[in-house]
Amino acid sequence: MLTSLRPRQLLVLFFALAYAISWASFQILHGPSVFTLGPLLAALLLAAVTGGGTRLRMLAGRMLRWRVRPIWMAAAFLVPVAIGLATVAVTFALGARFATPVTIGPWYRSLLLFGMLLVTGDTLFEETGWRGFALPEFSARRSRLTNSLILGVLLAGWHLPLALSESTAVVPYLVAALTSAVVTNFVYHYGRESGLIAWIYHTSANTVGQFFLPLFSEPDRVTYFWALAGVNVVAAVAIVSATGREFSLPRRTATIN
Repeated sequence: MLTSLRPRQLLVLFFALAYAISWASFQILHGPSVFTLGPLLAALLLAAVTGGGTRLRMLAGRMLRWRVRPIWMAAAFLVPVAIGLATVAVTFALGARFATPVTIGPWYRSLLLFGMLLVTGDTLFEETGWRGFALPEFSARRSRLTNSLILGVLLAGWHLPLALSESTAVVPYLVAALTSAVVTNFVYHYGRESGLIAWIYHTSANTVGQFFLPLFSEPDRVTYFWALAGVNVVAAVAIVSATGREFSLPRRTATIN
């Protein structure tokens, strides 16, 4: 019976479903048009069959948890911006240049892009699965860092069809996916394990990527992905160094409101 599944079994089933739905849709539809539905549908299906309405409400409660310290809400918006700006600076330092002509657009273009990405649902669909459903099931006997790295590996694997579409940048793309999970989880954990925080962080990161990446010519985009991977590695190392044992200790279970 699915209601008697242990957390490890539940996680195996969740990731198997998320991978299967997303990868199958990519092959059938020849692209990522509904790719992000995989983690969402897997989370909703397993929450429904293992806990019914109670578990679905818990899932919704995590995703809508807005009572967090303002500093962590601000971090969800601004840390990806800092990483994006650092990535552009490193890309330039490695010899890349903006493609010509460059069209930045009005100052509010990035805000409009953020709003569009927020309401189209892709980042919400992913985070409902990754941090709304799956991450709370990870073993509390492991450290937050270890769980973040495990989740990062699984997310990098899930992104593989998308990474292969940028065949010259597969390695840095996957490294960035892995290490960004550590940075995202840092903000998520200190933000009361709020799925809303993770959703905002993910949306902000995607906004920055979609804002800056098109400004570079095709060959320099590979350099951009290597820079992005490197900046995320440095950010993850800095987090572990700055928090000392705190981020390396077993996670605390947040209260569901």
